[in-house]
Amino acid sequence: MMNKKWIFLPSIIVILIFGIGLTTDYPSALRHVFTQPVYASEISSSSSVPPIDIVSTMIGEVNQERIITDLRKLTGAEQICIDSNCYTIANRRTGSVGLQWAKDYVYEELTNLGYSVEVQNWSRSGYEDQNLIVKKQGLISPGEEIYFVAHMDGVTSPAADDNASGVVSLLELARILRSHAISRSVVLLFSTGEEQGALGVHSYIAQLTQEQLNSINYVVDADMLGYDANNDGIMELWNGTQPLDFVQLLMDIISSYQIDLHPQIVSDCG
Repeated sequence: MMNKKWIFLPSIIVILIFGIGLTTDYPSALRHVFTQPVYASEISSSSSVPPIDIVSTMIGEVNQERIITDLRKLTGAEQICIDSNCYTIANRRTGSVGLQWAKDYVYEELTNLGYSVEVQNWSRSGYEDQNLIVKKQGLISPGEEIYFVAHMDGVTSPAADDNASGVVSLLELARILRSHAISRSVVLLFSTGEEQGALGVHSYIAQLTQEQLNSINYVVDADMLGYDANNDGIMELWNGTQPLDFVQLLMDIISSYQIDLHPQIVSDCG
């Protein structure tokens, strides 16, 4: 089992990123923040982002034990019980029975929260599976959408970091969003086929109309959030070859809420 801190804190980071969409008209269409590291250059940050009461409240609602329970079930450390039947997930490979059990668990958790869950079947490059999509409607600007994406499939077991950590973070966000009104719409996309080339995400995008694509303000890919590989306490923010403004904003936000992380910006993806 990985360090509990590194499951708990990324879930808070997802809440913090979500807070940007509550208050800031940030002009990004697509931002994948977390990717595999190549090198890191530390950038000091003195926060100029004032804390927001609703985000502070949401941070306080993050439940570490609930997150760990989700993680244990998705990685086979604990059985999943659905419709009076219990299963132990041995792996979550695309198209596998283990991934089906994981999808069933995520689906049941979301529907129990009162969400209407869309199941999207896809077939691509010789693989087929399903994505799960839920949407929380915004009250002020419902046509502006913030996407959070986490892939449910994994290759090597137990695939706790890649990517049960992202899935449990989105589940916790779904639980917390349930009791809060929001200005923009939030879409949670639980995808599959990522390890074969982001097949589920590509299939999802391909069926969107141009109008639907235009409604996406920005996207955060919650992938490999849960493991501090070298135990240095560093939260690495990866921007690829994109401008630094978005990840610099994330650094400022982490500083504002005094989260127990030391952020670094990584420029380039190699």
